[in-house]
Amino acid sequence: MPIQYFYSEPDNVLCVKIKVPVVLAEEEVQVVIDNVATLPELAQKVDHIDARLDEFDARPVFVHENGDRWISVIEQEGWERFGWNYNDRRQPVVKKVLVDGVLHKQIYYVDKNDHVKHVGEDIPFSKDITLSEAQPVVNEEDVFVQLHNKKIDMRWELRRGSRLQQTGVLIFSIKVVEERQVFVQVCPRLDRRCVRGVNILRDGNLESWATDFTPIYWGASNVVRANGGAQLGVIPNETASLFQTVRENIAPTGTYRLCFDVTEVPDVTTIVGGTASFTLTAELIFFDRFGNQIEYTAQSYTAAQIPDNTTRLCINAAAPPEAREVLVRFTFDPNLLNTSAVIIDNVMLECIRAREDYYDEYYG
Repeated sequence: MPIQYFYSEPDNVLCVKIKVPVVLAEEEVQVVIDNVATLPELAQKVDHIDARLDEFDARPVFVHENGDRWISVIEQEGWERFGWNYNDRRQPVVKKVLVDGVLHKQIYYVDKNDHVKHVGEDIPFSKDITLSEAQPVVNEEDVFVQLHNKKIDMRWELRRGSRLQQTGVLIFSIKVVEERQVFVQVCPRLDRRCVRGVNILRDGNLESWATDFTPIYWGASNVVRANGGAQLGVIPNETASLFQTVRENIAPTGTYRLCFDVTEVPDVTTIVGGTASFTLTAELIFFDRFGNQIEYTAQSYTAAQIPDNTTRLCINAAAPPEAREVLVRFTFDPNLLNTSAVIIDNVMLECIRAREDYYDEYYG
């Protein structure tokens, strides 16, 4: 299996193989260290003792048991799915942890001349901890122990001026951790939500133009800026188009509504025997992440269906589950004797409903 791949059910998602630390067990450990130290000279008192834990080491202890009893613990659907293997049905199991280290101390005392002096001392220790529950592991070489929450409490009693009785209590927690390779789904596109009342088109009112023939956020051909919108048919008897691709906020399974204002502009030019004779087509075309067309919805209107005064038209289209982009396109297709144009304005594309896991309430 490759390091990353696309899983296509119920939707295309990117899966990546990663290595993560898995906590198998956590135990609190308490170690008591008693010792008697002889100070280099007579002391009036011990002022304080600074202590720290040095050279700490922890090693898990493994035994090998019949692997059958651990299958349900690791993965009910089978170990091979994640590449976990064992030989002769013998599974490594961690039951104990051996810890050792050095308790380093700096003893501050007051000598007979009232001077504060200090002397160092190192006390090695070791302890074995039995885990409350044995844990199966995938690979012994990937198991290690972490140390957390170290606390050291020192108590002492000065005897005969130079003999120092000490008791150190070490309290810390250990975690038995195994690094395991797993496949995870990469975070999905968080903007793929169905929010009613939000226009996902840029400049749906067609107010931003670079020149009178070039809207900034739209692609256009045979189009001119007119009356606050875009007039399709600068040359009335040639094809015109106005289009925009939306690459964000597309909710799979969403039902989309495209609404727009349209007005016929009669007598743009004079042609012998000419008349209003054209077809306006509004289209919604959905594409997957690879740019393949997967859904096409269109509605055509003849010149007779578009009045001289402004009217608002709408079409609906359903986005397939694998949809990632949508193309909104208006195509003006005239006959050779056509003399009219059309103005498109106030274009809105919104998601009106979707499957529950892609749905958000109305944005007002």
